[in-house]
Amino acid sequence: MLTLVLTWAGIVLGTTLLLLMALGPVIVEMDSRVVQRRRNRRRAKAAAATATKAAHV
Repeated sequence: MLTLVLTWAGIVLGTTLLLLMALGPVIVEMDSRVVQRRRNRRRAKAAAATATKAAHV
């Protein structure tokens, strides 16, 4: 019984690790897109704040 449980646990962990390694580049690409969008939003917000300050001076 213990052997059966350990075998299934190994199968589940092995499959999970295999999928994570296979999807690694996709995960990195998605994360870089999210970071780039955040960076673009911050730049746009800073540019709008600068333009607002320049308009009030």
